Amino acid sequence: MIEALRNLPPVTYLKAVPYSVAAAVVIGVPADLIDTPIFGRPVEIRPIDYVIWAVTSLLIGLVFAIRLPASHSAEEERNDVRTVWGGFVSFLAVGCPVCNQVVVVLLGTSGALSWWAPVQPAVGVFAIGLVLWALRTRLTTYQLVTCPISARIKA
Repeated sequence: MIEALRNLPPVTYLKAVPYSVAAAVVIGVPADLIDTPIFGRPVEIRPIDYVIWAVTSLLIGLVFAIRLPASHSAEEERNDVRTVWGGFVSFLAVGCPVCNQVVVVLLGTSGALSWWAPVQPAVGVFAIGLVLWALRTRLTTYQLVTCPISARIKA
């Protein structure tokens, strides 16, 4: 996968910037990682929250930047769905544990702090894995479409 990322045209990384910024804003504002007057957070932000947020946002940007404009296959649609789910799971991983109403309803405030908060980093790793899976599939599709002969020789 590293080799496939190295072989991408440099413009792809420039295209990834706006997607990554958009993902960072969509995840960061409601999770209150980006401080706004709209959302508050009674539980302090952990350093791992910033790491999960940054990695997920960068990977989401790459997945959408590698999108092939002429191709709208079912596999690309599944990748887009995986990427969006990865972003949502990332939001759950970095968000305030007592601000998540579903968690509070299911576990109560003390359960959110004692059970959900410790699990959130693992949920973040799952989110990163989900987006990495989408990125790997997108890179494979990209290689087959742009370089069909060389991709078959390597396989």
